[in-house]
Amino acid sequence: MNNTSSKKRSSRGHVTATVDILGSRIISGIYKEGEALPIEQVLADSLDVGRNALREAVKVLSGKGLLVTAQRSGTRVRPRDEWNMLDPDVLGWHAKPEFASEKFMLELIELRCLIEPRAAELAASRATREDVSQILSAYEEMASYGSHQQERLDADIAFHSAVLKASHNSIISHFKHAISTYLKAHVDLGKEVSGAADQEDLEQHRKIAWAIATGKPEEAYSVSVEMLDLNRSHFGGKT
Repeated sequence: MNNTSSKKRSSRGHVTATVDILGSRIISGIYKEGEALPIEQVLADSLDVGRNALREAVKVLSGKGLLVTAQRSGTRVRPRDEWNMLDPDVLGWHAKPEFASEKFMLELIELRCLIEPRAAELAASRATREDVSQILSAYEEMASYGSHQQERLDADIAFHSAVLKASHNSIISHFKHAISTYLKAHVDLGKEVSGAADQEDLEQHRKIAWAIATGKPEEAYSVSVEMLDLNRSHFGGKT
């Protein structure tokens, strides 16, 4: 193995780990909005990384809207309303079980309610044979995995991603990261359903899949709304 390429991989690993630690600290409120981070050398030492890795991590977090650096004031946490909340990493930090709040989960489900029914409606009008095959395959995997939680979750994520893709709207498709984050957090927070509710959830996925497969936009829309209302009820949201 080339020593140079090995060092590059090691350096990238340090940057990625540093981004994750700092991002989690910001989301959790350890570093508050408007607060300056410790001076560079102190922060690098506390994280056990070099200053170059720290600088790269700060650049990444600045790109996600979490940090801003100025010559005189140092590196500060930006106001929350300037964070890129659709960034996959930012979503992922918010959804960690130790940080995720019911307010955050309700905000995600509200986003889903705005996006997914319309995506299902569009998919029922625009889906190709390949799209329909992917949606039905994901549903069948969900049904076959039963109580195998991780496999069922992976199939659930694949189902919703396939529906968004079948809308043939590239902007709508981008919301797959937010939906994936919600589904993972839903399980991590112990909100997974079981028994009759689980069967109802699975049946709603089946109805959405077949509404899309048979070209029924109104049905795809209405069943998607019903499914999301059930999800919202798990976090005390009004249906």
